[in-house]
Amino acid sequence: MDVLLWIWQLPQNLMGLAIMPFYRKDRTIRHKDRKIRYCPRFPGGISLGFYVYVGDTDTKTVMHEYGHTRQSNMLGPLYLIVVGLPSLIWAAFYRYDPSDPHGYYRFFTEKWADRLGGVKRA
Repeated sequence: MDVLLWIWQLPQNLMGLAIMPFYRKDRTIRHKDRKIRYCPRFPGGISLGFYVYVGDTDTKTVMHEYGHTRQSNMLGPLYLIVVGLPSLIWAAFYRYDPSDPHGYYRFFTEKWADRLGGVKRA
């Protein structure tokens, strides 16, 4: 079954493999059915199919990225268009507002990942 799921998520899995040489993992964190690579130099987190990279081991970060893996499981080859690209653009242009510390997670892709990952934000 994992082989079929890997093929279903082929575009993001290939991208996840492609960035692997650039980020040395410090350790692997297990969250539910997914291995998450903790890479201290990684800025934030990214989920690319079976390959999840986080720069910190905060529980909410791990759960949020797990939510993105569930999106990938559901959307398969559409994940990069429906979630990946909008998330990347949002992350590039979002400006942190101290009066709204969770504002980044109000964007549809991020709110959905939080919900799927079981993250509760104030």
